[in-house]
Amino acid sequence: MIDRKPKQNRWLELRSPKVATPPAISDRVGSPPKLVRGSSEQIQPQRKSRKERLKELRMLLESQSMNQPPSPPPEPEVVQPEPTVSSALVTVVPPTVEPETPSPKRNNPIMASLPLLGLLLVLATPPGVAYVASTLLLRSPALPNCPKIFWPLASASLRLYCAEMAASKNTLDDFLLAFELVSVLPEDHPLRPEINRHIDKWSIGIMNLAESQFQAGELSEAIRIAKKIPPQTSASASVEQRIKQWQEIWKKAEGIYRKVEDLMRREELNLAFREATQLLNVGNNYWETVRYQKLTDLLQIAREDSRKLAEARSLGNQGGVNNLLLAIKKLEEISDQSYLQDQAKKEVSALSKSIMTIAEDILNQGQWQEAIATVNKIPTSANLTEEVKDFIVLARAHVPALLDTPEGLTDAIAQAGAIERNRPLYWKAQQYIRGWQQEIADLTILNEAERLARSQTIPDLRAAIAKLQLIPVSHSRGSEARKNISQWNRKIEEIEDRPLLDIAEQLASFGDVDSLKAAVERASQIGRGRALYDEAQEQIKEWRVRSERLEFQPVLDRAQELAAQGDFANAIAVAEQIRPGLLMYEKARADINQWRSQLQDIQNLENAETSAIPGTIDGLIRGIQLADRVSPSGSWRWRADQLINDWSQTLFTRGLDQAIYDIPGAIETLKMIPPGSTVYNSAQAQISDWQSWLNPPTPVPNQQPTPPRSVSPNIEFEQPPDLNKPIRWDNSIDDPQPRL
Repeated sequence: MIDRKPKQNRWLELRSPKVATPPAISDRVGSPPKLVRGSSEQIQPQRKSRKERLKELRMLLESQSMNQPPSPPPEPEVVQPEPTVSSALVTVVPPTVEPETPSPKRNNPIMASLPLLGLLLVLATPPGVAYVASTLLLRSPALPNCPKIFWPLASASLRLYCAEMAASKNTLDDFLLAFELVSVLPEDHPLRPEINRHIDKWSIGIMNLAESQFQAGELSEAIRIAKKIPPQTSASASVEQRIKQWQEIWKKAEGIYRKVEDLMRREELNLAFREATQLLNVGNNYWETVRYQKLTDLLQIAREDSRKLAEARSLGNQGGVNNLLLAIKKLEEISDQSYLQDQAKKEVSALSKSIMTIAEDILNQGQWQEAIATVNKIPTSANLTEEVKDFIVLARAHVPALLDTPEGLTDAIAQAGAIERNRPLYWKAQQYIRGWQQEIADLTILNEAERLARSQTIPDLRAAIAKLQLIPVSHSRGSEARKNISQWNRKIEEIEDRPLLDIAEQLASFGDVDSLKAAVERASQIGRGRALYDEAQEQIKEWRVRSERLEFQPVLDRAQELAAQGDFANAIAVAEQIRPGLLMYEKARADINQWRSQLQDIQNLENAETSAIPGTIDGLIRGIQLADRVSPSGSWRWRADQLINDWSQTLFTRGLDQAIYDIPGAIETLKMIPPGSTVYNSAQAQISDWQSWLNPPTPVPNQQPTPPRSVSPNIEFEQPPDLNKPIRWDNSIDDPQPRL
């Protein structure tokens, strides 16, 4: 018995080997279906004749007589297009034929055929025939089942229909299947124009699929899809151009992205933000949305990391182990995925090396325990673990070196030598070893030189100095060697110059001028910079003072004696015998200036008295001006003030007399009385009264101003003086007449 398996919804693969296939629906019901154009293409099966249906009934009865279950008459199937049919081309598997199983032994064939005979009698009646006929007539026509069509015998319209159905799924494989279905049709086929129109449409569909993949960020997939477009289609001409455009857009976007990444690594975040906005106009949705959003997120992270970097650098610039450790802790907060991670690692390494430098400085100061404690604070994130281990070995090697003995230095060399060549601080250890070896050699030289210098003799001291000069200044013992050389050189100079200074002191002990001068000359032989130079200069200064005082003090005393007698001219002449450069020259010069000032004051007083002798107004004014030239701090100032007061009183009286006939002239006379004189205030008050009379306020009608009693009403002035012009009072004697 042959059982019919459920129908499988699969497409024939045209390129697969041909296999025997049961007839299609159209083959079983008559001629192949034809495509009918409209809103949907349907296949109209041909109706069976009554003769054919009766023939099928007879075949059914014969099969029942052989105790085999009759196969039901094939009915045309209504195939609706499925929206999710697999787009792959697969081979239709022929129906599976199962092996016949032996039927049970028939004991009573007549009884077994009674049901079938009854069914036949029912169908043979007119109502039965009418039922069967109406069922066959009223059944709806079936659409073609594309997955089960035997394509070698399919018509062109059927191929085009199924191709359209496949292309409507809008997938690459379905578009390619559509191309496959119509590609076997010849170029001169009547449907070729319609087929070509659909091929162009499907090519554009493939290009749209590629564009979608490109916009989704799948450049390789977009190129692969675009290259699937068949040649000689409207879309194939623009494939290479479109691919080139995609690649240029992609390259531009990648360039912008890399540039932004580089700017973030260089911490130019503001410029990176501006550069990132260029992604918004590259012409690709993936770069404009997904990658741009990712880039802005990274920029926000980079901005926060940049702030941490700035804080760490600020702490690092402050110096000190604690600040450096805080800076490293701040840098460790930066994520490994950050673009500033490399910079952070560099900063951590630099800060950790700074801590090691501080530790080394502490070690060189002899504080090896503190140095080890400092270097142990370096975090493991600095990747300096091996350097720290080597540093601790070197620090412990400094312990015996601090003993400052050849034995201790030898022990330090042995400990530092344990650092092998492949260790990070090997060369630093070698540097310390070379320094300690040189210290052993220099220490030997120092000890030998000190042994020679103990005799305190010039030859031995010079020999010791010669040995110390073998130690270069750059060595650690160089400063100590130079100190001993300077000390022993001064000792040699002291031994050489002490006899000269002793002889000079013996000469100066005689106390006379010639002995003091000889002592100064002998002590001056000790040159500048020598050990006894400062002591010799102090002695020379003292001896010169004593010598000059013995030689020139009588001269100055004689000049002062003449000055006390009032003979300033001769006093000046005697004092000028003291030459510049002598210790007493400044004293003599001060006395000479004082005496010359007194001479000038006397001369001014004599000239003033001479000018005032006539008693005229002009003489008195000139005398007052000359007397006012006497120095305020001079010894003759009292006499000058006395004369000025006397002459001012006389001038005031003359002014009052002059006012009888010449008030403006009287005013000018009183203005010449100098400030500070005894009558100055009275003169100013009188001047104010006279000026008020000469310039009265606006008179009231029918009133006349009363003239002063001292003025005659018959006085006439040729020209009124300019009373508003100020009168200048000074000591000038070039023009004795005051100017109005």
